[in-house]
Amino acid sequence: MPDVIPELPLTLVQTLERRLVTATAVAASPFTGTEEVQDWGGEWWDYAIEMARTTGRDGRRLSAFLTALGGPRGRFLFRDPTIRQAGSTLAPQVAGGFQSGNQLITAGWPPFSTPLFAGDFFSLGSGAQTRLHQLTADVITDEAGQATLAFVPRLRSAPEDGTSLEIAAPAVLLRLTAPVPTRIGRAESFLFTLAAREAS
Repeated sequence: MPDVIPELPLTLVQTLERRLVTATAVAASPFTGTEEVQDWGGEWWDYAIEMARTTGRDGRRLSAFLTALGGPRGRFLFRDPTIRQAGSTLAPQVAGGFQSGNQLITAGWPPFSTPLFAGDFFSLGSGAQTRLHQLTADVITDEAGQATLAFVPRLRSAPEDGTSLEIAAPAVLLRLTAPVPTRIGRAESFLFTLAAREAS
């Protein structure tokens, strides 16, 4: 039986910080200042999420959700509320297998259109296979409704032909980088701040 991946309750998100991390290092010569960049190819999302102050039963439920993750041991899905496209009826899919890198051939778009723009997001896969990507160029479709997407981070594995792209509510699979302390104030008010990175 596949693992059930829980979702973080979106109604309680107050603020968040998202950044793309790359596995790179820069070495500078102490004599000339010339820099050499070493790129090992890894790319992933880091998140800092502050949950809205909650009280009573809601606070205890969120505390239970976070402690059940067991710190970095558990994983959870997060549908970033800042990148949702509510009401989207787009149903694009991967067109062709064995694709890799930072581009993906897709189909199922409206012909001769620009349905998404640089900066928009989509996710691929479901459950433990969910991956979040951000477009680095506008999506421009041809007469057949096909388009090649350019995005970050690069694909970790080749998606199967026909895999759907989630446009309306893209998700990212996250893992806590440390256990989340439960801060309790007056009148049993709870406050939580999460640090998480994309789970591999």
